[in-house]
Amino acid sequence: MKSKYEKFSYVYKVMNYDFPYNLWLDIINKYNKNTSILDVGCGTGEILNRLVADKRVGIDNSATMIEIAESNAPNCEFYVQDMKYFELDESFDLIIATADVLNYVSNINELKTALLSVSNHMNENSVFIFDMHSEFKILNEFDGEIYMDDTPEITYIWEVSNGVEELSVIHDITYFIKDEDNKYDKYQETHYQQGFKHQTVVELLDELGFDVISTFSDFDPDNDVLDVCERNFFIIKLK
Repeated sequence: MKSKYEKFSYVYKVMNYDFPYNLWLDIINKYNKNTSILDVGCGTGEILNRLVADKRVGIDNSATMIEIAESNAPNCEFYVQDMKYFELDESFDLIIATADVLNYVSNINELKTALLSVSNHMNENSVFIFDMHSEFKILNEFDGEIYMDDTPEITYIWEVSNGVEELSVIHDITYFIKDEDNKYDKYQETHYQQGFKHQTVVELLDELGFDVISTFSDFDPDNDVLDVCERNFFIIKLK
């Protein structure tokens, strides 16, 4: 069975031409010892390719994403693995999960499983950096929103709505890809994300044996976690 992200992965890079990679890199590089990095949910490898380290490894559950990542970042290692159950026979000094990767779970138990998989690849000096959609964003900025963009190769319409479960999000994406005859093929994807209250995540991290080094909002380490914000960041280590 092909991953539901298979076709989506081909257009991912085009759709993210204006993605603010530098904002994530500014945060990550403060904790990068240039030794070993694991990127969980690495997608097409864009962020990992911009980082400097002796060893750079990325995992993603989409074989097509990994294929593109291998082309984008030939000096990195990539593996097709599910973030909830991944197994690599080593630990990493820095682990990252950027761009709300950890919201791609169905419930709190799946989030717990993913975090435990990360902890299995940490050592006593490791740092794990991840970010998630804020409660405010899910409740106030997602429901009923429509995003559209048009490039020479791809046109897409991205509709976002709240799901049945509390703080869940449904992404319905329709995109049109130009073929060699200048005709457009239509594709559709539906993605699910689950949000969590900030305090719920903090309590879960404590339960699982993590210490929170820092948590803040919207790319600003000097910000406390704000009630009105779009994205919450967590920088953690093992207790």
